[in-house]
Amino acid sequence: MDSLHAIGFYVSSGVSVAGALGVALLPRRDQRGVGMGVVGLGLAGLYVSLSAGFVAILALVCYLGAAWLLAAPQYRSLESVTGATWRQIGAVAAAGLLALLAYAAFRGDFVHAVYFGGEFGATALSRVVFAHDALATEAIAALVLVALAGATAAWRVRERSR
Repeated sequence: MDSLHAIGFYVSSGVSVAGALGVALLPRRDQRGVGMGVVGLGLAGLYVSLSAGFVAILALVCYLGAAWLLAAPQYRSLESVTGATWRQIGAVAAAGLLALLAYAAFRGDFVHAVYFGGEFGATALSRVVFAHDALATEAIAALVLVALAGATAAWRVRERSR
């Protein structure tokens, strides 16, 4: 990773952390919504620095939608069904996962895949796609799943109205 990518990655990480702290610590609902939007912007920057443009757009749209829902006047908070002890255990587990991911990020390297031509079948295509941009492939799969579920729901509503 060259220095320009590293700078973009770390700046975007800082923006994401600042937004997440805003979501967790700000008192008003609209401020937390802005914090959620900032998290989405930072996450999109992270994906762009990793050359995953489609996932960056998808993450930005999803987080801006979540920010809009959080800041909307119709938003109501729900009582927590878990006790304070379980929330603290979850927070410690999340911190441990963050430490593990940070260690993997500093000790790891980006995947380099090369397609040398030859027979171009489903196996070769999947190797190229999963080696270069597995997250974008998963995002496309999630998008297809949502589209199919939406089409099914629309079909069922149309059938009921007949």
